[in-house]
Amino acid sequence: MNDLNKRLIRWVFICGAIFLVGCKGPEKLTGPLLLIKTESMIVTNSDFLEELDLKRTAYPYDIEKNPTAYNEMVMDLVQMLSSEALLLSAAADKGVNVTDQEVGAAEDEFRKEYPDDSFEQNLLKNAISYSLWKKRFKKKMIIDKLIDQELKQKVEITLQDIMEFYKKNNIADIPKNDEKALGLNHIETEKKLVSHLRLQKAQDNYDEWIQQLSKEYPVQINTEILKNFLLIDTGKSEDSKNEKEN
Repeated sequence: MNDLNKRLIRWVFICGAIFLVGCKGPEKLTGPLLLIKTESMIVTNSDFLEELDLKRTAYPYDIEKNPTAYNEMVMDLVQMLSSEALLLSAAADKGVNVTDQEVGAAEDEFRKEYPDDSFEQNLLKNAISYSLWKKRFKKKMIIDKLIDQELKQKVEITLQDIMEFYKKNNIADIPKNDEKALGLNHIETEKKLVSHLRLQKAQDNYDEWIQQLSKEYPVQINTEILKNFLLIDTGKSEDSKNEKEN
């Protein structure tokens, strides 16, 4: 369900809140201030700063020299954390959670892809603390479980859906016992076919599902606090400087 998690909500009221261009940097904040909140979830300025430091590692070190790109990076993070807060709020309300044992087992399985100490080295290379990685890992598990339970598993696959799949792939007249000839690729059994169709249908229904959740668990963003993380227009951009010099 990874593709579903990547499709984030577009928060129009945020994107139109402030027009930002220029060179003035973010102001320092003191104390825990609420930036994003739902009825059961909060993201403080400290939480956001931690996530922002992590996100910046994927961008050029001098991104602040490009205010537009920097602000887009910040707004992208706001969208991601808003979507995450929405889904985690829904999960909490519906009793969807994972145990420490489940997280531990999943982590052990995940680490198998990193022999020796390459897992720790990878965290170090990307400037990610283990505690932050573990926190994000658990959140992802909860969101995956919510999507599977509340969206994917509630999708009904009918005989008509299966027939349309065969028709779409021009395989209706091929003997059912010849799976290779059916052109099903990696779908080797009828169970996998149903799982494939359920995932596809869940992806098609995702946006409508998210819209419904957003009505049940509204997300609030404190735009006044958000301004402190953005590069505010000072009227002294490099372009205007060059124009005056010329």
